[in-house]
Amino acid sequence: MSQEMLEAAIQAVRVGQFHEGINSLEYIASQVRPPNKLYYSANIWLVRAYKESGQLSAAIRLCRQLATSSHPKVQVWAQQALPVLRQPASAIGRTDIF
Repeated sequence: MSQEMLEAAIQAVRVGQFHEGINSLEYIASQVRPPNKLYYSANIWLVRAYKESGQLSAAIRLCRQLATSSHPKVQVWAQQALPVLRQPASAIGRTDIF
């Protein structure tokens, strides 16, 4: 796995190519394990991609897993993101978390 692969997947999500981005991020996340930084980055971006593509239940499910992470910063991010994900779509808008 490489940082370049991750960056390409993130770029796909940023430009709305969710299918491509999600597939790449899922692949990256499946190939590395904690404490590898790529693992955490891929999973955080997966939460974002799921949310943006309308797959809210997948975003919440993954975010719940990240909320129990042994990585303190990831855990805090996920704990802050969960309440935002649970808000009605009209109330979410743009936040610092996403």
